[in-house]
Amino acid sequence: MKTTFKIVEIINISALMFLLFGAYGLALTGALQVLAAILFVLIFPKNKLIYFYFGLVITFFLIWNKQNFDWILLFPVALIFFLTYIIYNQKAKV
Repeated sequence: MKTTFKIVEIINISALMFLLFGAYGLALTGALQVLAAILFVLIFPKNKLIYFYFGLVITFFLIWNKQNFDWILLFPVALIFFLTYIIYNQKAKV
């Protein structure tokens, strides 16, 4: 369990590093964040915040094709920091 949790942390840090590439890194960051979230939910299935995170991710993809695209790019950035909060909040409990 600790090894898998360490992998989740490494994936999350790697995803945060891809933010340095701007909009190009945002897609890869999102993919890595979803991978980290899937691993996290396998380790901690009782954590309610991770299910809220997945709900927000689904909401993002549902409203992605709508016409007002300017503000929607703030949504993934908020998701990135929310998942980071979930991971490091759980780390304090391990």
